[in-house]
This record gives sequence, C-alpha cells and structure tokens, in this order.
Amino acid sequence: MSLYADATYPVRKDVEAIHMRQFKQLGSPGTWGTGEQRLAIINEARQAGYKAGVLEKPDNPGATPDVGISAVVRRVVNRLAITPKDMDQAFYNQAIEDGLSDSEYVEIVGLIARFTCFDIFARGVGIPLRPLPSPQPGSPSLKRPSTAVLEKAWVPTIPNFPEGGEIAKALFGPWQPYIMRGLSLVPDEFNAHYDLEEIQYMPSANFLEFDYQHHDGLTRPQVEIVAARVSALNECFY
Repeated sequence: MSLYADATYPVRKDVEAIHMRQFKQLGSPGTWGTGEQRLAIINEARQAGYKAGVLEKPDNPGATPDVGISAVVRRVVNRLAITPKDMDQAFYNQAIEDGLSDSEYVEIVGLIARFTCFDIFARGVGIPLRPLPSPQPGSPSLKRPSTAVLEKAWVPTIPNFPEGGEIAKALFGPWQPYIMRGLSLVPDEFNAHYDLEEIQYMPSANFLEFDYQHHDGLTRPQVEIVAARVSALNECFY
C-alpha cells in the first residue's frame, strides 16, 4: 500500500514510510488517550481547519469516531490547529484549571503538530487529506516519567542524564538541547516527533555539519532559509 501513490509530485520513500507508520499508529491507544479519543482529537482539528478555510474536506475522511471530547480539549485543539501563535501561559493555565492534565496537554500538542504536518504535506503534493485509520482496541498506558520536572517550559520535561535518570539516557543519549526535550513528559510523543524530524529535517547526528545535504535539490543554507521564513510567517516566537 502506498500512502502517496496519487501525489502530483514524487515523494521520497523514507518520507512516505514515516508518514504511513505514524498514520497507522494514530488509531492505537496512546499514553493518555484511547485510539478513539486520539482519532477524535485529529478529527476535531480537521473540522476546525475546514471551518477556517485552511483545509479542504476530502470525499473520504476515514474513521469518524463515535466518542465525545470535553469542552476544554476542544478549546485546546482548535487553538493549536488554527492559531497556535496565540497560545500563551494564561491559556494553558486555564486549560489545567478546567480539568486537563499537563500530560494530556502534551499528548494533544504532539498529535496536532504531527498531523497538521501530514495534512499540509498532502495539500502541498496535490492530493486530498489521507483518510484516518480505524480505532484499535486497548487502554492508554497512563505512564508518567517520574524524573520529569519543571525546567523552562509551562509543562514538566525530562532533564538530560544523569538528572533525568535512565529514561533520559534511553530517550536522549548523552544529551539533547532543551527544545528537543519539549514533549518528553509523554515519551512516545517525543519519540514520534524525533523520528519524524530525523527524516523531514535531517538526522540529528549531522546537525553541526553545515555542508551536509539531506534533501536533493536543497543545500543546507537553503533549508534553513525556508525553515526560518516559514517560522516567521507562522509567528513562531522561538
């Protein structure tokens, strides 16, 4: 099965493979959400995109889970999906006061970030949004890393080893910059984001090799110019 067989433009095999794998994983239970709940979150994000005019509804949207999401989850999903630049600590604090846990928030952020990427990618290669998979049975793991602490973000993160313990060594190796550890309160989301970045951006092992070229037709400086321009247009404060 090919995820992008109908694409107007050729898609690298490694990009297609990582997108296909993460699409399939969406229907499986996560750390804090069931497969149905995770699908409902992405479906809500897509609905927000249709209403805002930034996504076109496909003829076959795929699974539409028959499970409700709370008002606070809906509010967070809509903000992340449409105007993430407007996220601030007051909005986050209100979500926590309204019953969302910090771990649930991190899982939602990770899901929305990845699947917004996939949906915009589909538009970029000239195809409809890919249908969502069917939900798989099972319960979320509900595992919270015991070494996560408040560092610089609104949410706890796992410090580098040795402060972060053995899980830090397993996730980060000898060291990871702070920005890469932002989703580490939910290690599965950290891993998914890391795996995606290794393919779509470049392998982290080559980051300081400024003449390294990961993309055919784009030099490293060109990649960074595109990334910086897109970040500026998105009003990314980082």
